[in-house]
Amino acid sequence: MTLIKILTEPAILIITIFFLFFIMTVLKNYARVEQNLKAVDTFLKSLNKKELSYRFQELDNFMNTNSFTATAWEDFKKALIFPEKLYVASQNAKTTGDFNPDIYLTIDASYFFNEESLVYSKINHKFIQTMPTLLTGLGPFFTFLKMAIAFTEVNFTMNSEVDNTLNGLIANIQIAALCSVFAVGFSLLFMFIEKIMYNRMCKKYYLAIQKELIRLFDVVTSEKFLIDLVKESKIQNVTNEKLLKALPADFAKALSASIGETTIPYLENILYSLNKLNETLGKNSGGDVIDKLF
Repeated sequence: MTLIKILTEPAILIITIFFLFFIMTVLKNYARVEQNLKAVDTFLKSLNKKELSYRFQELDNFMNTNSFTATAWEDFKKALIFPEKLYVASQNAKTTGDFNPDIYLTIDASYFFNEESLVYSKINHKFIQTMPTLLTGLGPFFTFLKMAIAFTEVNFTMNSEVDNTLNGLIANIQIAALCSVFAVGFSLLFMFIEKIMYNRMCKKYYLAIQKELIRLFDVVTSEKFLIDLVKESKIQNVTNEKLLKALPADFAKALSASIGETTIPYLENILYSLNKLNETLGKNSGGDVIDKLF
């Protein structure tokens, strides 16, 4: 029995078609995962930790527009601590010097960006996991089916046909056995290829994303967060106290400046106009100007 004849057997051909279909499905899904995660990894590598506070809006927009990271990113942002000075930095993106406000993370990035959120939830992972089982199951199915068909073709009624009948039965049993061999072999080959492709196209990039997020965001413990909160509260209290003490003096200065710049020139203009009017009336008719007006 030649190899070509074996491969062209309907049962083995069907098993081969299933194997190729499963491989193409896996590669298509993993290629889509690789494309999206690679873009995220490339963008994160372009960010610098010192300028993260000024480019956080850019990072936020990018992560939200990527369908593979949008959901995890929304949960991730809830675990971030934004210092109050970050608002000042965001209002003045051209700030220079050593002013680099930090954004802290309260939970490790791997909790949000992991295998489940970045890969499994974006592909039909359960179906992929059942593919080897389906391939293996095709083996016994076609084996028993082929044997059942072979026994129906046995004809012992004619002595002249016994040899041909036995030869056909043995050939069909060989094909039936090969169905299981091919099914199990394709199943093992599929698992081997799938693991290699997964590590190269998916696992590599979701681990890289975790690494980059850990590089960009420092994880702060609960104790450190409380200490920083108390420290920031004291700074705010001192600042507010200074503002309240300076408020009366600043108000008096502002009121004096307003009177000096607006009210006094206005009154001077009125007096000047009255003097001019007095001179004009005095030249024309003499006497007291006020008496003549009333």
